[in-house]
Amino acid sequence: MAYPGQVPSQHSAYNDHILTITDRTCPDPYVIWDKGTFYMTFTVGDRIEIWAADSLFNFEQHARKECVWRPPPDKEYSGDLWAPELHSLHGRWYVYFAATDPKHGNKSHRMFVVAGPPAEHDPMDSSKWEFAGRLEGMPKDQWAIDGTVISLHGGLCFVYSGWPLGTGSDESKQEIYIIEMVSPMQCQGHPVRISTPDNPWEYSGKSGINEGPQFLCSPDGRWAGVVYSCAGSW
Repeated sequence: MAYPGQVPSQHSAYNDHILTITDRTCPDPYVIWDKGTFYMTFTVGDRIEIWAADSLFNFEQHARKECVWRPPPDKEYSGDLWAPELHSLHGRWYVYFAATDPKHGNKSHRMFVVAGPPAEHDPMDSSKWEFAGRLEGMPKDQWAIDGTVISLHGGLCFVYSGWPLGTGSDESKQEIYIIEMVSPMQCQGHPVRISTPDNPWEYSGKSGINEGPQFLCSPDGRWAGVVYSCAGSW
């Protein structure tokens, strides 16, 4: 889970307990807290859905649930919508997600963005969301999923899981990359690989997998880093 800004004091009660917030399976969950409300996105597959509630206790039962965007058919972003993340950046809500062209399947996964209402408004208003396009500045020929936005040294960076650059459709390895952002819609420069599967426990069979990167930092700011998921769950 990611909590932008100050986390409510009630979270001290969670520190020593495992808290299951949904009864159903919700792959690739991402939770943020904003202005007293918890918002969760997760992989639904054919749409972007947001759940919202004022507490994580009995979250699914109490949450408002909204489909804020559904792709039209037969586009390069119409299929297999994976791991959406909701972010408030530069005064506006955005959701970053991976999607495919249904004609080409998994090998066509790339990162896309939908833009929502101003940051001071409720992101649950489905009438305010619109397709903003592919995340610009990313390598057009690189398979990419699980993108997240992090604040680093006063700027923004995009971190994601991708197949090795220049390998085309080789599914045997997923690595973690970072690239600078100049705006919520635009990256610049060349992505830098920051993690690659080089340990046995990062493999499922012959597939070496690093994915699901998330930013963590200590409360005093003296440590910051990226955690990730490895191997496969299939």
